[in-house]
Amino acid sequence: MMDTPPEPPPAQEQVIAQKLVGCGLNAEGFTVRYEDELESMVIAITAAAQAKPEQFVCIREAAGIEIVTFEDFEMFDAYMQVVEELARPQVLADAEKSLRESGLWENFPKRNDYAAFVDYLRALEIHAGFAPGTMLQAQDDQRMRLEPSSDELFDEVSYERWAVLLTVLKYASARDRFSIGFVGNDKVRE
Repeated sequence: MMDTPPEPPPAQEQVIAQKLVGCGLNAEGFTVRYEDELESMVIAITAAAQAKPEQFVCIREAAGIEIVTFEDFEMFDAYMQVVEELARPQVLADAEKSLRESGLWENFPKRNDYAAFVDYLRALEIHAGFAPGTMLQAQDDQRMRLEPSSDELFDEVSYERWAVLLTVLKYASARDRFSIGFVGNDKVRE
């Protein structure tokens, strides 16, 4: 009698697809494929998948670290809000650890100490070692952009100073639930 070789393990795409079906998605409504440019799997979910918000946690667990997109922008936005909430405790813990290690934990600005969001942003800039108004711009009371006030300033900021500012923003935005946007620097593309 001849032994048959063991079955090869299923491809990662198949594993993810099976998990998504297990979440209750219709298999005809999503694709799972590896994208070379992104060096990641991309899970594209269409309306035919019949995804519901109560399935978002399961979808996230099935996807792991892979990229998930939804054809419907509102559904994608709702999914991303759930993903952010799931990640919030770990983001806060990691940022707090970094702030403690860099000596920036003490006297960290609190949002409710400032009447205006823009004043809070100025306090965060100062806490990170920047002059107020040089790095952060308020879009409204819940959104801000990281936009250096000049190209010269952009060129002068070291990697270490950027890292400090980003850690301060990571903690503050996760704790106080505001959004961060980045404005590209066309000069870098030249």
